Amino acid sequence: MRINRHLVRRVCVVGMCCILTASAALGSLKKGVELYKQGKIDEAIVEVRQAVEDKPDDATNRRWLGFLLLKKWEYAEALEHLQKARELKADGPELRNNLGMAYLGTKQYEKAVIELEEAVRLKKDYPEALYNLGNAYLKLAQYDKAIEAYDRAVKLSPKDASIHNNYGLALQEKGRIDDAATQFREASDLEPTNAEYAQNLGVSLKKKNDRAGAETAFRRALNSDPTSYEARAALAELLAISGREDEALAQYEAAAKLRPDEFFPRYNTGVLYSKKTQFGKAVPAFQAALKARPDDAETLTYLGWARFKSGDTAEGIKNLRLAVEKNPNLLAGWLNLATIYTVEQDTPAAIDAWTAAVALDPKNVAALVNLGNLYLTTGEYDKAIERYDAALKADANSAPAHFGLGTAYSGLGQTDKSIASYESAIKANPKMASAYNNLGVELEKKGRIEDAKKQYRKALEVEAGNENARTNLERFGEQPGLE
Repeated sequence: MRINRHLVRRVCVVGMCCILTASAALGSLKKGVELYKQGKIDEAIVEVRQAVEDKPDDATNRRWLGFLLLKKWEYAEALEHLQKARELKADGPELRNNLGMAYLGTKQYEKAVIELEEAVRLKKDYPEALYNLGNAYLKLAQYDKAIEAYDRAVKLSPKDASIHNNYGLALQEKGRIDDAATQFREASDLEPTNAEYAQNLGVSLKKKNDRAGAETAFRRALNSDPTSYEARAALAELLAISGREDEALAQYEAAAKLRPDEFFPRYNTGVLYSKKTQFGKAVPAFQAALKARPDDAETLTYLGWARFKSGDTAEGIKNLRLAVEKNPNLLAGWLNLATIYTVEQDTPAAIDAWTAAVALDPKNVAALVNLGNLYLTTGEYDKAIERYDAALKADANSAPAHFGLGTAYSGLGQTDKSIASYESAIKANPKMASAYNNLGVELEKKGRIEDAKKQYRKALEVEAGNENARTNLERFGEQPGLE
């Protein structure tokens, strides 16, 4: 979760004007202060920088320059001048607050805490320092302390949207999603046009599974800032998990236009097109995703499958081979590769791929059955039986595994075992016409002709177009379908 981009804006100049008057500052500093009051920060910095050059040991000059540089987010230089002011014995809650902010801006969070804690000690009811202190603790992942600081700050400044927002971030990190959503909603209501606050509200509501509320928040964010990549990507994800794939695609594609080099919108666009079996559109999406992450094995897997389904088998295999080369433990890569080799009737390659898949997932019934089927085609019946048995250990009701066993036992001439296996296949799937037909064939071998014909008729009852069963019945001079 992102901290609002105004994280360290709480610079403070309270009390400085009195210091200025007391020091009877002349010339550049006085001009700089007047320019600052007019909102002309760049011009003010030029004048005050001159004042520092004229009087480098004047703490007031240093404090003012540091303060103005913070307004421009020039943290490193601001820190230099504020530290010099402290060396010159300047002090006070405002200076400590600004020093803390400079440390925050330069990512020196522990030092920021020291200064901000001192600012709060010097001035107990100081919402700006408490807010910045909360930000420092949030950066340090000390969420309980951040929550305490934000809670004190928000009670002092209940109409400050940024405090509510960052308070929400800390609460969310602690898993207090309901409380976080309350703070984000308050921030968003206080500043309805702030896209970031609306987006954070959407994220928290999504975590609460309030999809309608989250969608409203994300759309509010986009109404305020149509160029918000984060809000658009978040809305796309929400729509995708809600099953609104066409809308999700539109948002992912819009997000990709906002950040052409970003991986996730391109990848997710490809996934959604694949899910819709629009593989021709999925291919360029995955190719674009690979430009962002050339070595991403999952994207290569998706791309390989999309290319295969689009008719480009050679390139599909090439992508899948590269995917499993980059990540040998990628099960989906091996499964897709094995499927393509099986379809292409490249039996040795298919056996190798299914074997790799089974090694990664020993209880994958489909992989075990497919591997057994391939061993049937090579006449390696013992190996086939081993794979079917393994499949049945994982799923005792796997009709394809029982059927495969029946075929393997038939090949070995073990008719009784074959009959038992086909009967188990039928029990597991009473609509399996091929099991009835093959059972009939095995019964014929045992001389049980009438029982065999009964199985052929059953096969045709289940599947009227089963040519094997029809032919087997016609051998006996019977019309299929008649007793």
